[in-house]
Amino acid sequence: MHARVARYAIEPDQLVDAVEGFREAGRELAELEGFQGGHLLIDYDQGALLTFTLWENRAALDRSEVRAAGLRQRALREVDGEVQSVTRYEVPFALG
Repeated sequence: MHARVARYAIEPDQLVDAVEGFREAGRELAELEGFQGGHLLIDYDQGALLTFTLWENRAALDRSEVRAAGLRQRALREVDGEVQSVTRYEVPFALG
């Protein structure tokens, strides 16, 4: 399994509005082959938002790159946020 973690900077007063944009982006991402799930993480105090998506394998993660980048930008458009980083990881096992 592989993961992509993206960190965003969004003004704290825009985070509630950002959630809906990411909810819609998540629905579209979930339709891609190899998608295994994901989470949206928010720190309301710092104005930080993270997305964490899981992919069946490296090939699925690679195939999703272009679509995921477009969905990130679209989700941020209404809240004037920015992508701070996008990092890819191998997931050797799940906790729990």
